Amino acid sequence: MEFLYTRQQMEGFKGYQCKVKIGNWSEDMELEAAMLKDYLLKKERGQLKCTQAESRFAHALQPATLAPKTDDGYVHFGDCLMLFNQATDGCLACDPQENLSDETFATTSTWYTEPCSRNTFEIQKWQGRGDKKDAMFEFNDDIVHFGQKIQIRCTSSLVPHQPYLKSCPKTPTSFSRYSRNQEVVMSTRGDWSTVWEVQYLDPQFKMEMEGQPVPTNAPIALMHCATHSHMASDVIKYRNDFGTEYEMFCRSFIDVQKGQLGQRESKMLGDCNRWCFVTAIPTEGQGG
Repeated sequence: MEFLYTRQQMEGFKGYQCKVKIGNWSEDMELEAAMLKDYLLKKERGQLKCTQAESRFAHALQPATLAPKTDDGYVHFGDCLMLFNQATDGCLACDPQENLSDETFATTSTWYTEPCSRNTFEIQKWQGRGDKKDAMFEFNDDIVHFGQKIQIRCTSSLVPHQPYLKSCPKTPTSFSRYSRNQEVVMSTRGDWSTVWEVQYLDPQFKMEMEGQPVPTNAPIALMHCATHSHMASDVIKYRNDFGTEYEMFCRSFIDVQKGQLGQRESKMLGDCNRWCFVTAIPTEGQGG
C-alpha cells in the first residue's frame, strides 16, 4: 500500500496542533455520528450482542424448583426433576440457541447442578403404540415403573412448546460431535425416536424388577426404544457458550465375559450409562 505524505510531513514539519483537521475529517465525523446513532438505537431495542447474551443466560439459568407430587420416594409423571450421570457427576442440560437443524438443538451433561431452566425436565407417559412387554403390565397410576415407555421433555419455563429428548441411528451425516457415537438432541417432534425405557441396572434382576416403581436418587438405565442403545455421557469435553461441559450420546457400555461351560455372562452397565432421577436437592441442614 502506497502512503501519501505532504511536503511538510516529508520534511519533518511538526507544526500541526490538535485542533487542526486533516484528511477526510468531515466524512469521519459523519461516520462516527452514524455509528453512535446506530448503537443507541440497538441499545434501546435490546439488539446489542452483549444484551442478548445477558438475557439469554438469565433465561437459561433462571432458578427452578424441583417439585415432586408426593414424598413417597418414587418418580411420578409430571414431576420437575433432574437427571444426574455417575461418570461425569453432572446433569442433563440443553441449549435451545445451539441449533443443530431446524427441529433439533444440542444437549450436554453440565457441571452446573443447581436447578435451573436448562437442566430440569418433565417425565411424560408414552401414549402411542407399545410392544408385547407393555401388554404384560397395566400401568394405570402416575408412577414411573421399570420397563415402562417414557418421554423426557424440557420445562415450559425454558421452551414453551417443551421439546422431547431424542436420538437417531448413527449415519455418515448424523453423529455426536466429538465421540462420533449416536447423538442425543432435543426435538420438537414427539415420535417414536423420542421414546425411552427405564431399566434396572443389574441384568440378573432385570426381569424381576420390571413393573416395579422407579425410586428417586437410585441408579437406573435409559434405553432408547428405537435403537436399543443406552443413553450415556462421558468426560468428553464439549465447549459451548456456557463453558466446557460434557458430551451426550447413546452407547451401551457392557462388559461381556466368558463364564462357565462357555456361556457368555454380561455384567451391569458402566458408569457412563448410569443415571438417576433427582426430585429434590438436599440442603445443608439435611443429612445424606
